[in-house]
Amino acid sequence: MPMREGFLTKLSELKEEIMLLGSMVEKSFVNVVTGIEKNNQLIFDDVIENDHHVNSLELDINEKATLLIAKQQPVASDLRKIIVALKISSDLERVGDLAVDMAKAANRINGSKQLETYHSDLIMMANKTQKMLRDVLRAYQSENVIDAQYIANVDDEIDEAYGAFVQSIFKIKSKDEETTELITQLVFIARYIERIADYSTNIAEWIIYEVNGERFDLN
Repeated sequence: MPMREGFLTKLSELKEEIMLLGSMVEKSFVNVVTGIEKNNQLIFDDVIENDHHVNSLELDINEKATLLIAKQQPVASDLRKIIVALKISSDLERVGDLAVDMAKAANRINGSKQLETYHSDLIMMANKTQKMLRDVLRAYQSENVIDAQYIANVDDEIDEAYGAFVQSIFKIKSKDEETTELITQLVFIARYIERIADYSTNIAEWIIYEVNGERFDLN
């Protein structure tokens, strides 16, 4: 196999691994949201337990990307692809961490009789963010700059929803320790969702950089 063809094959394999990593962290996020809807501690425990698979894959991607740079001495456009692979894998690993943080926070209020009263807006925000994450991964796979730019518009919606949710939560009069804990953890969960949306926007920025060679701040 000619050297150039072999390099492009490895570059393609690297992208496939990133898509796998994206699928894994998206699944973790979806599972946490399902756990909140169903008030199911077992789901939270599974998300926390499976996080080491995400970490392991991210390390593997880093090693392969570093070896490609060291051994192949890629030209500028190829180097951008490798750099973007490293950046996106790091952002995705952080999304996985945030899904774990959500699971831990949800575990602290698992079984609360008041949870269902407050979580509908939270679930709506989470569902929008999940779609945002899925769409940005598709944009990365297809190198679609237009779709990547659109992500910023959705991020604005998530920011507004987060602000409205926090304001509504803090209007609740805390009369006991359980309610105080519930409010605290719901705010944490909302913040983690908002951060996942931010990381999705970061990925969108890296897509634009990969294709055009320029960095744009979409946040």
